[in-house]
Amino acid sequence: MRRRTLFTAAILLLMTAESVCGWGYRAHFTVNSGAIDILPEPLRGFYHLNRNYVVPHAIDPDLWVDMKIKTPAYAHYIDLDMLDNAPFTGIPKEYASAAGKFGEETLKRAGTLPWEITRRKDELTTMFREHHWEDAVKASAWIGHFVADATMPLHTTRNYLGQLTGNIVLEERGPNRSVHHRLEWGLLQAFPEHYDGIMGRRENVKHVADVLEMSWVTVRSSYGLIDEVLAADKEAAAIDASFGPVYYRKFDALMRPLVEKRLRLAEELVASVWLTAWEDAGRPALPGRRIFIESPVCADAGAAEDAVSMTRAFTVVLLVVLAAIVGYGLWRGRRMHAGP
Repeated sequence: MRRRTLFTAAILLLMTAESVCGWGYRAHFTVNSGAIDILPEPLRGFYHLNRNYVVPHAIDPDLWVDMKIKTPAYAHYIDLDMLDNAPFTGIPKEYASAAGKFGEETLKRAGTLPWEITRRKDELTTMFREHHWEDAVKASAWIGHFVADATMPLHTTRNYLGQLTGNIVLEERGPNRSVHHRLEWGLLQAFPEHYDGIMGRRENVKHVADVLEMSWVTVRSSYGLIDEVLAADKEAAAIDASFGPVYYRKFDALMRPLVEKRLRLAEELVASVWLTAWEDAGRPALPGRRIFIESPVCADAGAAEDAVSMTRAFTVVLLVVLAAIVGYGLWRGRRMHAGP
């Protein structure tokens, strides 16, 4: 039984290796890191001390979805066109009113991202006010993820794969599977030199009077960019449907201004939400020390790739060893059962 448990654990590790800080997450690393750098003091100093947690743990909410714990998938998006037609004035701003109009099950199918951002901002405010520094650092990393999700156009539509507009959707997993994957994963992987160092503007970091309204403005503006993304994908795929370097050079030429602008906006909004939570908590004095002493699992995209490679290599070796142990145990069992 013990050998079977170990063998099963190894298989599960191999199955989830794709989810361990892969290249598809580099946008979230960029956003949380950039947000730290444009904060005003004393917040900048506090977050800089805790960069080793806030940056790599920006992807935790995606891993939770993979593992079916802590946060549901529908917290990462809102399919606005499932609920109303543009400009979406028929969607109530407050969750209770929206649930009363559409029903909670419909909202779960459509997504709850604006309300998720607001809920997490309120939690962060409470953590700052009560000096729960460990919780505040964790919550900061995670809320950065959801705010960044709101700036991604294909997180706001039921046509999130381009499946309704004839954009190519492949059966395979990976960065080329759909326009969604090609935009937020394949493009940033193909041209890290274009996107990893993007920096927002410090002057745009400010207190947000209404975080829920900010969230709605953000997702509506993201929705307005969908047609541009879908058209660029089709144009690039028309010259390289294998989604190789030719496709990505064309896609980059068409999408780079949009992606740069959205990543800058994401950094400015994340920093503004952190600032707002701290100010709403009464500007408590911040500890001048690192809260978590740990080596980041994947503090940047290069380390992310190394982490995945090492995990896969270790898992393969472990599987081989465990298979040998199981095989030897079965062989011994047969010999003992057969007798001399």
